[in-house]
Amino acid sequence: MTPTFRSTPSVRSARGTRFVRVRGFAAVLAAVTAVTAAAPAVAGAKTVEVTPPPIEQSLPMKQTAVRVAVKNTGKRALRNLRFSVRSTKGVRVRVAGAKKGQSSRTLKTLRAGKTTRVTVRLQRLKGGPTKGAVTVRVKRGKRTVGSEKLRFGVPPLTGRYFWGSTYTISGIRQETLYFATDGLVYTDDMEGSYATCPAADEKCRPYLYDGDSGTLVIDGKPAVLSGGKIDFDGQTYFEWGVPPAGTRFDANVTYANSSGLCPLYCNYFQERLRFSADGMVVRGAVASGSGPVVDYSVVPPSSLATYEVRADGTILMAFADGKQRVETIAFYKDDAGKLKPASDGMLLNGDGYFDISKND
Repeated sequence: MTPTFRSTPSVRSARGTRFVRVRGFAAVLAAVTAVTAAAPAVAGAKTVEVTPPPIEQSLPMKQTAVRVAVKNTGKRALRNLRFSVRSTKGVRVRVAGAKKGQSSRTLKTLRAGKTTRVTVRLQRLKGGPTKGAVTVRVKRGKRTVGSEKLRFGVPPLTGRYFWGSTYTISGIRQETLYFATDGLVYTDDMEGSYATCPAADEKCRPYLYDGDSGTLVIDGKPAVLSGGKIDFDGQTYFEWGVPPAGTRFDANVTYANSSGLCPLYCNYFQERLRFSADGMVVRGAVASGSGPVVDYSVVPPSSLATYEVRADGTILMAFADGKQRVETIAFYKDDAGKLKPASDGMLLNGDGYFDISKND
């Protein structure tokens, strides 16, 4: 199902009013910070960081291998570490270096700050689950010093981009949920480059996601993830994806925004972009005409550009007058999670561009 948009809002100051909802976040962040600062060191805290990369596709009946990172986060070398994987019914586990029939092995001495990697192979048995998780654990003696779930068939949220818009008396409000890390979601305009969220702040909200149960909590509030859609705090967000580097496309799209107290008094902005598969883009109006000798069209240098979709998720538009625009780009996804044509909708720096002729 494709959401219908007649026009799209801006969140850049040059294009209108910026709308960001952060109510409640400051209080939550302050509380978390206070608790963290006040918490004393816990005796026997985990000193090993276990990082198993998820298997995003459904678990097949042939072996699928991943390399699990085990890092010593302490200040002393660790000896006699035991690495093990606790399986689940219907899934066979093999650990590289383990004795035949076992899913555990002893690791070599791990110096402070160093990382070792262990290959783990999972295989679905007949009737076994296609999605779920097994537990990876590192023990020292009888004490667990690190553990984490190795998930399969459950795509992680990290790197997924959701966007939605709402009509208001002050124009159309756009909102973003970009899951920048496993724990922080970016909620502001995606301008210039994709966000990294090194720490929680007013733009990066904390979230919790349990892939097994599908439970999602953003900034302390429940959210519902259903396929390529998230319902959160009264807003529906649809999923978008980054086109591959070098993508060319045909699309005639428009971005529109208003600000003020509409309809009493309003400021309006509209930008039209016509992309062609030959790598050219024309911005705004074009003077054109016809006559007895030749038809013609005139595009000023400030409106004519070449474009290039780059590997970092941005698009470079180089105009004939020497100016450039570098903006993040994303295309709308269909129900199967595949990118739809650019003419069905694109995001540039978090602003929605659509073919408004489809709504006529």
